[in-house]
Amino acid sequence: MQSLHYTIYKTTNLVNGKIYIGKHVTADLNDSYLGSGKLLRRAIVKYGVENFRKEILHIFDNEVDMNAKEVELVT
Repeated sequence: MQSLHYTIYKTTNLVNGKIYIGKHVTADLNDSYLGSGKLLRRAIVKYGVENFRKEILHIFDNEVDMNAKEVELVT
């Protein structure tokens, strides 16, 4: 069984510089996930997926720490 990674990521719109910070649980750190927020999804449709870059900011081994870091960064 693969272990899960609890990540905090930043997706950057390379056209206008806007950033989106979120959390994602995955077994594959190199998956194609960019985020699922409504505004981000609209921006991806508008500008094209090729104009977005995701960076993993933090990796945790549990959901509690991941959630705490998201609150700290987004607030």
